[in-house]
Amino acid sequence: MAVSVYEEEFQVSDVEKKCPKCQGAMEEGFIRDVTHGATLPSEWYEGTPEKSFWTGLKTSGRAHYEIRSFRCTRCGYLESYAG
Repeated sequence: MAVSVYEEEFQVSDVEKKCPKCQGAMEEGFIRDVTHGATLPSEWYEGTPEKSFWTGLKTSGRAHYEIRSFRCTRCGYLESYAG
């Protein structure tokens, strides 16, 4: 059984999630972010994106949270939470 990297940070629900579109079963997964040879879970940042010459986007000083994602096994709908 795989262990979620998000478990210690927040809980969406211990109850089996149902798809809000078709009522199918939702399975947990993640949207990967590839950076300089590493693969990490994606993060949500507050505010609008601002370009940075050195890093692509300015993120310093902004609140940010790992994204937890669920996919419907029936219709493919994605639902994500940042927290």
